[in-house]
Amino acid sequence: MQSRKKLPKTPSGEQVRPELYDPQLRWAMRRSRWFNRVRDGVSAYTVRPFEDWLFRQWLTQGSLASRVEALGLPRRSVEVHLGNNLDIVVDPAKLVCSMSLKRSFTDSRKRRTASNRFIWPGDWDLTRFDFQTSQRYRFISDIWQHRRDLDQSCAYQDFLEQLNAGKPFRSPHRGVLLNTSLRVWHYLKLYIGYMEAMALGGFDDSLGKDRLGVAIDRHGQLIKINKGLHRLAMAQVVGLETIVVRVRAVHEDWWREVTQGAQGEEALRRLVDALSECEPAQAA
Repeated sequence: MQSRKKLPKTPSGEQVRPELYDPQLRWAMRRSRWFNRVRDGVSAYTVRPFEDWLFRQWLTQGSLASRVEALGLPRRSVEVHLGNNLDIVVDPAKLVCSMSLKRSFTDSRKRRTASNRFIWPGDWDLTRFDFQTSQRYRFISDIWQHRRDLDQSCAYQDFLEQLNAGKPFRSPHRGVLLNTSLRVWHYLKLYIGYMEAMALGGFDDSLGKDRLGVAIDRHGQLIKINKGLHRLAMAQVVGLETIVVRVRAVHEDWWREVTQGAQGEEALRRLVDALSECEPAQAA
C-alpha cells in the first residue's frame, strides 16, 4: 500500500483512502481538481459578490428589490444570512417524499437557475416519488441487511459484474476505483462503518460536504432534494428518531402565503416562523 504522503488528494481537498485508490486515477483527479479550483475561484471573486449585492438590494429595499425577488433571491446569500434558522428537526422515517431536479426541471438552463435560487416557481413539486424506491435507498438497505456477509449483497454482486465486464466502478472525484474484489469489499465496508457510527452516536449534521437538503412545496410540506440522499437512507435504515435537514428552496406560492407581501428582514422573519409548522410530505 502506498504511503499516504505520496497519495494525491481528492478534487475537494480530502485525503484519498489508500484501499480504494489506484494510480490510474491520478490525472483524472488532477483535471477535476483544476476544474474545481477555477470554478470556485470564479464563484468567489465574481458570482458570489454579485449575488450578495443583489441580496442586499432586496434586504434594504433598494431600487432592484422587486426584481431580485421576482428572480427568486440568491439561494447562497439567503442561506448565509439565515444560517441555522433554516434547519428543521424531523423524523427521518417520515421524510419519504423526494424529488429530482432533473425530473422537475427538464430544461438544463432552468435546472441550473433553480439550483442557485431560493424561491422556485412552477409545478416542480408535482413531480415526486417515494424515496424508499430509489436506487440509493435500495443500495443502503441491501448492504446493511448483509453487513455480516457483504459478499451476499446485491451491491457486491453488481460491482463484481462491472469488474468482470471490464468496466469497474470509478469515481475520480472521490479517488475511488473498484478494480479488485477486495476494493469492492472495502468500499461497501466503508458505508457500513458510517451506519454503525450513526446507529451508536446519532445523526451528525456536520458530516458530509452538504447538509441534508429539503425544499418546501406549495402546501408548506418538506420534500427531499438531491443533497445527502445516502445519509438520509442510512438514518432510515438504522432507525434514527431524528435528523436535521436544511431548507434549500421554497415554492413561490408558499413564500407569498407566509410573507403576505412583507419585504426584507420582515419577510425572512415570517419565513423562519413558518418553518416550525412544516412537516414532511407524503409520497404520491
